[in-house]
Amino acid sequence: MPDKKLKRYGLEKAAKILIVVGLLLILISWIMATYYLIVNPTTKGGLALLSIPIIFTAVAATLLLVIKYRYTLFEKYPYLMNLPSIFYHLGERKDTKKQSTAFNMIFTVHSLVIAFLGLMSLLLTVSIGSSIRNQTNSPFFYLYFVVIAALIASVILIYRRIYVRLRK
Repeated sequence: MPDKKLKRYGLEKAAKILIVVGLLLILISWIMATYYLIVNPTTKGGLALLSIPIIFTAVAATLLLVIKYRYTLFEKYPYLMNLPSIFYHLGERKDTKKQSTAFNMIFTVHSLVIAFLGLMSLLLTVSIGSSIRNQTNSPFFYLYFVVIAALIASVILIYRRIYVRLRK
């Protein structure tokens, strides 16, 4: 498939919404980190509190670059793509519109990850901030597992949707 170019389409509406939600959640985590630092400027953990939004912002920015240059990355570096079954089905299709649409749907998963990164950033920031403020353990500990489980289930469902759409 690397020898032919896919038609370039914009992201799905759901992917765009997920990106905006993820970036808003990361912004809120920055606001919460700043709030906790203003309320408790002398407490230990300020660096940890700021490191959470910094790390999640960097990961989201990297994913946004991958999403923006998805066609170029696929055409020039196809070995970076890690979905052999889906690409096998993409390659056996002669309909380039269907191939491009399915390829684009794969990047909805990246958008979903950005949204979940934003949620995790917010949860971790609030968790660390409330622990610093109240000098107690975080009440959000088990929510991390729920968020990760929801992310895994969502990714599987999106990949299934892609596979079903390609089989039609």
